[in-house]
Amino acid sequence: MKNKGFTLTELLGTIVILAIIALVAFPAVLGLLNNSQDETDEALQNFAIAGARSYVNDNMDSFPKALSTSSSVRSYGSAGNLTVQKLVDEGYISDTTIDSTKNCEMLNDYVKVTSDSKKYLFEYVEVDGGC
Repeated sequence: MKNKGFTLTELLGTIVILAIIALVAFPAVLGLLNNSQDETDEALQNFAIAGARSYVNDNMDSFPKALSTSSSVRSYGSAGNLTVQKLVDEGYISDTTIDSTKNCEMLNDYVKVTSDSKKYLFEYVEVDGGC
């Protein structure tokens, strides 16, 4: 009578080979996921900067003509800072554009707008802290 099936050694060997493949593949997949999240964050920041550009172009008369580029103080109410929340409220950024996992944190971030007397400069600034 022939036994049909695998021996214990064959099963253990297969499990070991699969475990080695998983140990090699897992860090590579995790690295790809982290890179894609970084690229998504950068794209969202570029959307915010594009929205700030549109806001400044539409409100050129009320926006300061020349802002100091030497100021390192973050003042949220000043004319040179446009919060992402304001850009969403004003319709320059769609609220569906913002990543749902970072929605709360990103709405507190802002775009710092400065001028070198020839053109406006836009810089995305992340604010630490929750909503």
